Amino acid sequence: MKLKNHFHLIREFTINNFKLKYKNSSVAYLWSILTPLLMLATLYIVFSIIMKLDVPHYQLFLLIGIIFWNFLSEATTTSMNSLLAHGNIIKKMNFPNYVVVVSSCLSSFVTLLLNLIIFFLFTLIFNVKLTAIAIILPFYLIELFILVLGISFFLSAFYPKFRDLSHIWTFLLLIGFWVTPIIYKETIVPEKYLKYYMLNQLARLINEARDILIYHYTPTLKQVLITLIICVLIFALGFLFFRKKSPYFAEEL
Repeated sequence: MKLKNHFHLIREFTINNFKLKYKNSSVAYLWSILTPLLMLATLYIVFSIIMKLDVPHYQLFLLIGIIFWNFLSEATTTSMNSLLAHGNIIKKMNFPNYVVVVSSCLSSFVTLLLNLIIFFLFTLIFNVKLTAIAIILPFYLIELFILVLGISFFLSAFYPKFRDLSHIWTFLLLIGFWVTPIIYKETIVPEKYLKYYMLNQLARLINEARDILIYHYTPTLKQVLITLIICVLIFALGFLFFRKKSPYFAEEL
């Protein structure tokens, strides 16, 4: 199959996945916007109003963390099951299996982009001005996408043979939500544990996105390179593992 046809397949699968996600919903695509807003309202009431957590521009601080986290959570969960969901097509058609994983992540990425529109509207509401450094946001979004895609390759390769993985991953996501600085700043983590804590690449991406969008801080070249290298490494390892396992998918599905 030619590379051009691969891109066409990815596009078609992505559109179809996005439509199917809201097929039986009365408010359809509005849920992609309502979900992070409902999370924002709940967490803001609990941690800012009740617990008095003092973080500048906490509404925006929370929202960008929620948007990034929801993308990782949704994309990895749906991608993990993507081979099984398209099992009949995979068995009947001759095309690269990675197409269904990439398209699954891309459909969640569309939701991320819709949610970012809400974030930018909130910057106007709360009078937070964007500076020139915000122009590098697409770079962080690409890093986030390849990180999530790398994780998704691992999960989708394991899942056809190890179905209990879905329960394990649900539990790991629950833990991950609380050990990622979505609700709180990483500065509350004890210094001796911080270097281990920041091995979490999503934490790095969320922090750096907040810096450029909310706090107008320019990340250092070292920060950017460390995050980029690790994200690319996770993607490469995930893709290689997926390719190694792909000859066995047809018999496992």
